[in-house]
Amino acid sequence: MTTAQITINSAKLANIQDSGRCGFEQYGISANGAIDMYAYLKANELVGNDTAQPAIEITAFGLSLTSTVDVPIAITGAEADLKIDHRIVKPWQTIILPAGKELTIGTMKKGLRAYVAFAGGIDAKSTLESTSQDTILDLGTQLTDGMTLKLKHVPAKTDMKITYLEDRPSYGSPWHIRVCDGPDTDIFTKSTEQFFKNTYRVSPVSNHVGIRLSGPAVENFKTPEILSRGVGVGSIEIFPTGQAVVLHRGRTVTAGYPIIGVVPLIDLDMIGQARPGDEIHFEHISIEEARNLYKKRFNKLPYRR
Repeated sequence: MTTAQITINSAKLANIQDSGRCGFEQYGISANGAIDMYAYLKANELVGNDTAQPAIEITAFGLSLTSTVDVPIAITGAEADLKIDHRIVKPWQTIILPAGKELTIGTMKKGLRAYVAFAGGIDAKSTLESTSQDTILDLGTQLTDGMTLKLKHVPAKTDMKITYLEDRPSYGSPWHIRVCDGPDTDIFTKSTEQFFKNTYRVSPVSNHVGIRLSGPAVENFKTPEILSRGVGVGSIEIFPTGQAVVLHRGRTVTAGYPIIGVVPLIDLDMIGQARPGDEIHFEHISIEEARNLYKKRFNKLPYRR
């Protein structure tokens, strides 16, 4: 019987991700997980996985792979050219990758990260209940040329699904990112209005820890630095220089800079898809609005995050 596995033919910047290493932040360990959680979860749903399984997260440069068996897959996230051998295939739906045929995902065109989920999931090493990559603690699996990955349990049959357009995020610059009030709103009473009028651009040094922004400095706030404390994912910290960074899923769990606002989960995925140089505009929404938007999108999925 043929062992179900995939071979990575070419990978420049790709790794294994899942829904995150949850429940260990009291020990200083960040959750990490897929940067675009919705795209990752949607890919799992499209291949019929009952629970969200480890998948491949590809950043910027594309990837190619082959499988030893016919396997249902789904590709979501950033826009890129997709082919199986020389046949063009479509994202955001279930497709069959035939044994021995090469799946090629080109360089990202809009957005920064794409996801490939496999029916049954990838059998990857788990540490602290997760396969997600954590570059700070050196956990997880970075993909390299020639690497083989076992598949768990490829089903004999999978329903073929497609994602309706209204359920597909729209990627591309300029990005309009919504922001809720943070814990330090009173510090920024004289600068919040200008913050929401400013145009920012994504810095090339951004990563899963934080999305650094370049643009007009935030001014006229009371305290340039505060005592270190726990900080949530999505927090927008303002450095003493007035420059901003959006803390993402790999952020350290404590920090000591004031927080002008928090990007809610509904848009945390989106800013994680922003490319270096992309234009960012922020707009204020209430926590209740953010909660309702999150439920509207994620309640359609069979998983909870």
